[in-house]
Amino acid sequence: MTLRPESLVVELLSDTTFGRGEGTPGVVDVEVEHDNHGLPMLGGKALRGLLRDSWLSMQAYFPDLHGAACRVFGPHGDLDETAILRIGDAIVEPAARAYFVAASEREHHPLDRATILEALTDIRSQTAEERSTGAPARRTLRTVRVVLRGLKLVAPLLWLAKPDAKDCQCLALAALATRHGGLGRNRGRGHLRITVDGNLDRTRALARGTA
Repeated sequence: MTLRPESLVVELLSDTTFGRGEGTPGVVDVEVEHDNHGLPMLGGKALRGLLRDSWLSMQAYFPDLHGAACRVFGPHGDLDETAILRIGDAIVEPAARAYFVAASEREHHPLDRATILEALTDIRSQTAEERSTGAPARRTLRTVRVVLRGLKLVAPLLWLAKPDAKDCQCLALAALATRHGGLGRNRGRGHLRITVDGNLDRTRALARGTA
């Protein structure tokens, strides 16, 4: 019997920018998504979008999983959210998160949000290129924050109905196929590995339909 997947683990294999659509004045032009404690995160809807896009790029090769994909990700243009799977926000793995939260809430010398964010990220500068000369274009310098590679984010899964083997297979295939995310993919950023419950071997077995 297939055990119900409980989470997705997103491992950053390269520095990554999950942008929040705004900058931090005086610090960076492009800020990363982070929570109230300054811990980087990836919103559940954004993660769902990455998985769905990966599935759409490969669905023609798995016609027998069309029904499962509709159950797991919902049909195209689904405004009523009929999918049986809800994906929560991907946040820093529990042990590390507990440490940082405790440090930010302690009575004496608590860490502030900016300090925590700076510890897990770096700032990069980039410019656009003049097509005619190949030189950096004037007035295009931007600073971008990146989350450092090696960080793992965990997203809880909520199933509104019991998934069958094909539902789990569809999810695992989409997870394995999602190799990039965030901004700066053409600059070597955003290389990801997504696994079911943080277990690569089980994810591969689910994708093969043999788990």
